[in-house]
Amino acid sequence: KKYQVLVGEPVRIKCALFYGYIRANYSLAQSAGLSLMWYKSSGPGDFEEPIAFDGTRMSKEEDSIWFRPTVVQDSGLYACVIR
Repeated sequence: KKYQVLVGEPVRIKCALFYGYIRANYSLAQSAGLSLMWYKSSGPGDFEEPIAFDGTRMSKEEDSIWFRPTVVQDSGLYACVIR
């Protein structure tokens, strides 16, 4: 999914594994001991390091990540993985 957001505005990005025809259940995955990891890439195919959330401006909440507020450096590709 593609998001266009004005700098300074908040945005929530929901993990694609939890909507559409996939519909994995976040609570079920969590109770099975699995973790949801988020990765960011500035270019194609460069998802190496998981995102370190600071808990304030950028935070992970259940199956989503929040940017409060967004900054230019947030631009890029985001991927979520259950492990």
